[in-house]
Amino acid sequence: MRQADRSTGTQVNRSLRGIALGVLSACLPVHLSAQQPDAAAILSRAAAAYAAAGSLEANFRQVIADEHIGTFRSRGRLSQQGADKFAMRFTDPRGEALVMDGSKLWVYTPSSTPGQVIRMAQPTGPGAPNLVSWLLDRPNERYAARWVSGDSARGGRDVLALTPRDSTIPFRAATVTFSRIDGLPRRIAITERSGTKRTLTLTNVHSGRRIPASAFQFNVPRGVRVVDQ
Repeated sequence: MRQADRSTGTQVNRSLRGIALGVLSACLPVHLSAQQPDAAAILSRAAAAYAAAGSLEANFRQVIADEHIGTFRSRGRLSQQGADKFAMRFTDPRGEALVMDGSKLWVYTPSSTPGQVIRMAQPTGPGAPNLVSWLLDRPNERYAARWVSGDSARGGRDVLALTPRDSTIPFRAATVTFSRIDGLPRRIAITERSGTKRTLTLTNVHSGRRIPASAFQFNVPRGVRVVDQ
């Protein structure tokens, strides 16, 4: 065989081997070709990291989409300490606030209900505003978890799909993105049982810091009446 023929034959054989290996890899079961991360272990790490930190602060962007009333976007700063102190202070809409002070929940939304602030007994457990806290409270008991995807960008992230194990949890599905650096969530997308979709994206996240008590106090603005519920 001439040198040119031998060279061409070698290239063809290499190409055929490459195609065959690609087909074989695609046909292999997932557990043989690449082992997926353990979703339960990721959830356990997140719960342990949050419990050890005791507090969390972050900038947030929130999108609430409801097919009947439209889509609402907001942003601001979130503070969380333990399970009973929580605050979302909004920069857009500016001045709005949602504060749990340890005994009462204050809801101040002057863009939609000017001149009043709602005060009520502080709710606990799933459905309370402190989403990160109750989401990471015994998560493997409350949710069936499935690993969806992951990437190595920004230190690495894992995306899990969570399905509630009982009907008392006020959503039917959630997709949560966890950082591999600290184990804590960076994005939470929830489909509520009503069909409303709520997405909370956290940036500039800090955990374990001492948060001033004033962060969890709501000072009633002058001229604003308190409505008890």
